[in-house]
Amino acid sequence: MTSRKFNWLSSSDEKNSVLLKELNNKMMHFYSSFESRQQYQQMVDNNDNDLNNPGIVTESFIKYLKRLSVGKILEVGCGSGRIYQFIQKHLIDVTYTGVEVSKNIIEKNRLKYAGANWLVSDAYKIPIDAETMDLCFSFYVLEHLVFPEKALNEMMRTVKHAGYLVLIFPDFSISGRFASQNIGLSDDPTAITKLKKGRFFDAFISLYDSRIRLPIALKNAVKQYGNFPVNLNPKCLSASTATMSPDVDAVYIASKKEIENWAISKGFIVSYPEGGEGFFAEHGFISIQKTA
Repeated sequence: MTSRKFNWLSSSDEKNSVLLKELNNKMMHFYSSFESRQQYQQMVDNNDNDLNNPGIVTESFIKYLKRLSVGKILEVGCGSGRIYQFIQKHLIDVTYTGVEVSKNIIEKNRLKYAGANWLVSDAYKIPIDAETMDLCFSFYVLEHLVFPEKALNEMMRTVKHAGYLVLIFPDFSISGRFASQNIGLSDDPTAITKLKKGRFFDAFISLYDSRIRLPIALKNAVKQYGNFPVNLNPKCLSASTATMSPDVDAVYIASKKEIENWAISKGFIVSYPEGGEGFFAEHGFISIQKTA
């Protein structure tokens, strides 16, 4: 039975450190262990394996890189090198470094893409000297971090003065969707699944949660739970969740407004290369220039 209370808390509050470290250990194991990572990576690669059709986000990102004309690029959470393939295909005179927590994935990348630099690391202590990168970016990674604020500070540490930190992530506070959150009265993923099992009341509660209760909670997450709120019980860690789907492993309730506020508080310059309408209303594409 799923608790009716959302088990969310601020990842920036020291009083939550024990619970957050436990969650981080579980997530690191999920991403680095061969069995869970293999299933997860297969899902990711199956969704994003067509290099001839990059999709609106990747295409916009590559166009933006071309406009900036950067030389040294760092990707945090590079996975199996999908974005690197587009960078390699469309940009010249670029030195690329990819960072990923899975040793197995990095070893495969080193064999497949010898022209790049591949490092095993998390987002919290990147083995790169300070202020050496023209641009650091993460592509749908921020929402999977237990300590997003710490990661933001660390990623920006690697960026040169006047360089850029580019973040692409889903804005859960705007979309009202959060796939890692169990809803209803059981762990079954959807109301349809529950209807098929004859759990009519559970299905009704799931619909209420997904369309009313959860969107309201996501919109007010920072106000209610504190800065950089995270979900302590993402679906990916549930033994009953056998099938991987996008964002079942999301923990941070990502918000463009919160990231913008963080950047401004540091004295950085914030821009939205594709604006904030249409597709990019629910997906953050934020460029943060380091000015201090």
